[in-house]
Amino acid sequence: MKSASESFINNRGPTLSSNVPKSVSQYRRATLEEEVSQGLYRNGQSNNEPEPRYNVTYLTGMSKMATLTSGSAGSVGTQWRGGNDTGRLGPEIYSPLWLNSNLSLPRDLATINAWCRSFFALNPLVHNAISLHSTYPISKLNIRCADKRVERHFNEMIEEIDLMNVCCQIAQEYWLLGESFIYAELDEATAKWSRLLIQNPDYVVVRKTANPNEPVIMLRPDENLRRIVFSKKPADLEQQKQLGPRIVQYVQRGQNIPLDNFYISHISRKISPYSIRGTGLPVSIFRQLMLFDKLRESKFAQAEGMINPLTLVKVGSTDYKPTPADLETWRNIFAEAQSDKDFKIFTHEAVTVEKIGSGTGIYDVAGDITQLFKEMYTGLMVPSVLMDGGGETTYANGGVALDVLRQRYMQFRNMLGSWLKRKIFAPISKINGFYDYKDKEKILIIPEIDWNHMSLFDTGDYIQNLIQLTADTKTKRVSIHTLYSCLLYTSPSPRD
Repeated sequence: MKSASESFINNRGPTLSSNVPKSVSQYRRATLEEEVSQGLYRNGQSNNEPEPRYNVTYLTGMSKMATLTSGSAGSVGTQWRGGNDTGRLGPEIYSPLWLNSNLSLPRDLATINAWCRSFFALNPLVHNAISLHSTYPISKLNIRCADKRVERHFNEMIEEIDLMNVCCQIAQEYWLLGESFIYAELDEATAKWSRLLIQNPDYVVVRKTANPNEPVIMLRPDENLRRIVFSKKPADLEQQKQLGPRIVQYVQRGQNIPLDNFYISHISRKISPYSIRGTGLPVSIFRQLMLFDKLRESKFAQAEGMINPLTLVKVGSTDYKPTPADLETWRNIFAEAQSDKDFKIFTHEAVTVEKIGSGTGIYDVAGDITQLFKEMYTGLMVPSVLMDGGGETTYANGGVALDVLRQRYMQFRNMLGSWLKRKIFAPISKINGFYDYKDKEKILIIPEIDWNHMSLFDTGDYIQNLIQLTADTKTKRVSIHTLYSCLLYTSPSPRD
């Protein structure tokens, strides 16, 4: 038996105005026309649905049926109003890999290196920190060897290849990009390295092998090298001869150029022992640098608003309503006053002039900037006392931070010195036959490296101890030459 609500609806057709078709979107109208053409709805009754339906007819001749929900009058009313269900979402799962700020970070090596180079060129804090790490630990390099003939040979080679400057460049690539690829060219006539070339890591491919110390290193040809190889110009043909037929063949076949491990070296700053490539120091503060740039951009926008504030002129009051002609007259008056420094206006009190700028609505970001600087100092491994003087740094905590930095520099020195002895000095000693015999055992002569003293806080004490050891005539332990060298290459400390 039908309920009262069902009988009322079936006997009463909906009254539709001529604006109903206009309120339906074109996409919805096309969908309804297709359903009608398929025969799903005809004359207010469905072909497949025997239960009662009420008809909604549009002026275009289409008709669409909606099923009447059975039940009591109260339940029908509920269905007309819509469901009372509540949609519940699951809790947001945290992952450091899918933070909104991390989604903007670069993923490929070339883009990461481009970001590092950009921050090094444009951000003074990054530039200062990387330059400090690159130059301070190796501001002076000396070698010593018991065999003066060998020492003289290596000193000549060091001067010819400008090893000191190359080491600073290697250190800069190491700290900035996380790795440095050095290709050494050998002069067979003099049995010395003729020059050391630092390769662009964006075009270097590294593959692991069974021996972790001997990876497969290949060079991916860049556009300039491809142009030279495929060019027919006389100048480019001459450069092809200098490249050699082996390199030209690899480029012509579109293959990477394998590099001999005798000539190529890879110094990397790995974040894990099983990593293949290194990671630059600025990568750890990418998010801080991104936020710092956004805050700085907001400051640029605020500065532009402060330079050109809005001039608001109010004319009129509750008793006086100016006409458009009056407003135009006042506009002309203030236009004339713009270029006259001594212009005077005499009028009633219903005229008000205000300068509206963004100074009152500026959000103070000083605390955010201070926190970002602290995080960037930490990520770049530099104490604030070296960057900005450390206004809140005392002698005690400043000395601890500088001592930690010095230990890090000592570790970097040891790594760089080990590479110099293993990849630069040892091959030249073997080629020249620099050997010594001790207890009938053939020993390769490799020069030792003497770095300069890193003076942060203790320069005065260090020099004073050297003077005492030099002045002791009975047990003289330090030579005058050593004292002079330290005086030349040791800078004054902040405590002095």
